[in-house]
Amino acid sequence: MRLPFGLGIERDILFSGDFPISVWAEAAREAGSIRRAERIIYATARARREGV
Repeated sequence: MRLPFGLGIERDILFSGDFPISVWAEAAREAGSIRRAERIIYATARARREGV
C-alpha cells in the first residue's frame, strides 16, 4: 500500500507492548483520552507490583 508522497506503511515485527491493545482501548474509553489512560494503566500496574 502506498500513501501520499510515496510513503508506505511499516510494522515492527519485534515490537511488544506492555499491555494488550484491549486494555488500552478500555482504559481510554473510561478515562476519555489515551494520555489519561496511560497514567491509570501504569499506576495500576505499579500498585499491583507493590502489593497495594
